[in-house]
Amino acid sequence: MKRSCLLALVIVLLILALALGGCSPRPPGETGADITVRVVATQDFGQELMFNETLEVAPGTSAMEALHQVAQVETAYGGGFVNAINGVRSEYSHGTTQDWFICVNGIMSNVGAMDYTLHDGDIEHWDFHNWGFRMFIPALIGDFPEPFVHGYRGEVYPLVVVYTDGLQEYAKALEGILSDFGVGNVSIHHATELTENDKQNFNIILVETMDCSMVSELNQAWDRLGFFVHFEDGAMVVYDSEGDIEAEYGAGCGVVQATQSPWNPKGTGVCENIVWMVSGTDEAGVKSAVDALISHNDEYKYAYAIVVANGETVKVPQ
Repeated sequence: MKRSCLLALVIVLLILALALGGCSPRPPGETGADITVRVVATQDFGQELMFNETLEVAPGTSAMEALHQVAQVETAYGGGFVNAINGVRSEYSHGTTQDWFICVNGIMSNVGAMDYTLHDGDIEHWDFHNWGFRMFIPALIGDFPEPFVHGYRGEVYPLVVVYTDGLQEYAKALEGILSDFGVGNVSIHHATELTENDKQNFNIILVETMDCSMVSELNQAWDRLGFFVHFEDGAMVVYDSEGDIEAEYGAGCGVVQATQSPWNPKGTGVCENIVWMVSGTDEAGVKSAVDALISHNDEYKYAYAIVVANGETVKVPQ
């Protein structure tokens, strides 16, 4: 008798719990998730968009969990390695090495998707590409204004826009558009005003020609920094995804490319401060690069880098 009464009590409590859950005062359409993220998938260094989904997820959701919510995913090595997204599968044959790579807010993640916990506003960007020439590409520009709004793992570094003589007006214009996009703690400085502490600890956008010292320093380390655009003998040389020369440009051409800061004492690849090179063969080239960044967002969306030449904006690599 006691046992039957206990069973009846348990059933009543379960029914009551379900009833109370059904009477929750949660507003219509509220899912209980309280952070909003975007999951993007592209191919060939942002040349082709597969999907761009905005979704609400619970706090503590991993990048892998969010990906599973918007796509058909095949994994390997215990579920930590993405082998295929919506049927686009890793390939290793006839000299071709193509895989899925993840960036968060334009920064190549230094942890796997299972180990990255999403933060509100994050852009989780997957790209399927050949890595025979470049296995390590520390950052991309096509999720602008990221990483300057949300950073990485929720940590956002101060941003300084650095300019040289003749380019202050363009640095100010870039500062203005960044502020409009919600970038906080952004300032502009002449290159001579930048301190060693700034270089080591700030996000930096360089608005300089190719012969200026900081751009030259990045250019010398272009291979290690994952660039596809290199200044050489007064020209701008553009490489394709396999490391072959795609094009060469002269006067009036510009480039926007990104990397993780080589001046960070912890080294490149720690996913902290970022450096963007908004440069060109001359002042006209720099100005065209700034204009593209400010006014032609649709032309470089999802791209790893862009070249601006002859009035056109070209995603690179191709």
